[in-house]
Amino acid sequence: MRTGAAYLDGRVLFSRVEEAVALKDRLRGLLGRDGLTAGAGMLLSPCGSIHTFGMRFSLDVLFLDRHHRIVTIRRGLRPNRMAWGGFRARHALEAQTGWLDAAAPRRGSSLEFVWHSL
Repeated sequence: MRTGAAYLDGRVLFSRVEEAVALKDRLRGLLGRDGLTAGAGMLLSPCGSIHTFGMRFSLDVLFLDRHHRIVTIRRGLRPNRMAWGGFRARHALEAQTGWLDAAAPRRGSSLEFVWHSL
């Protein structure tokens, strides 16, 4: 899994993003964790829908299209729920509930990811 940062309108949205691309990493996602640290998120790619079965905390989720534009925003997704990003969703960026409040992302906004070298 590689890590990086996510920017929204030139501002840091997440200072640490883990990208889950391999099937085993996407299947595991955030399961088994008690939460995320402030400023952390997980990008599932490809991903058009998610579930929170077995999760220990609620999520805010940004579903992104292939150009990393926000197509759907789901806030406060509690454990044992499902969410679909819509037909254009290709990625899901998950964060602990409440982290997106200050950033106020909107549909149509573009995210930029900068990945760290290993």
